[in-house]
Amino acid sequence: MQTNIGGSRTFLNAVWSALHKLIVPTPELPLNEGPRSPQLRSWSRRVPWAMFGLAPLFLLAASYFVACLILSSGWRIFLPDMAMPFVPIGGFAIFYFGIGRLIYFAAPILIAWGIGHVASHQRTKAGWPIAGLVLIALLSHASQVQASRPAAAYGNITMTFAFGHSFQDISSSVFHILVIFAVAILPYLLLRLQKVRAPSTVIL
Repeated sequence: MQTNIGGSRTFLNAVWSALHKLIVPTPELPLNEGPRSPQLRSWSRRVPWAMFGLAPLFLLAASYFVACLILSSGWRIFLPDMAMPFVPIGGFAIFYFGIGRLIYFAAPILIAWGIGHVASHQRTKAGWPIAGLVLIALLSHASQVQASRPAAAYGNITMTFAFGHSFQDISSSVFHILVIFAVAILPYLLLRLQKVRAPSTVIL
């Protein structure tokens, strides 16, 4: 019985080690030694405001544009007689509109995780990456999709950015932004923690 338990523990430890290396690559992997790594490190040091500010902003704008385009085209294809696209749907329309919703909600988090991944592997100082994550969290919360349809015309999809006006709205907005920021920064913190602990790990 003890042999079986020991074998099970060994198997579980091996599985856990494999999953850990897959999810959180170690510094020994050739991730930082690729041909583009020195150039990326140079950009991260010379123009960090562009790498962690402008570039994520453009990616987020492009993602929101695609999401709005899907909503607008789906409105014309599946709901041509509806005054608004925010109505119960069925069939293939669920899948079509679902792609737009997925891009709209997932893009800020994925872009933020990309910021953390690049910053941690290029050993960039925390100031600019955190500023980029804050910007992503603010825009993610403030973005609002609006639909309008003038008489005898195609519907228009626009995006606005607004925060709460009352004290209750502001407090709710701050809480929502903090939640988004916490989810966005978590992989960055884990990668930084791993890099801090990695030099002290000695393999016998």
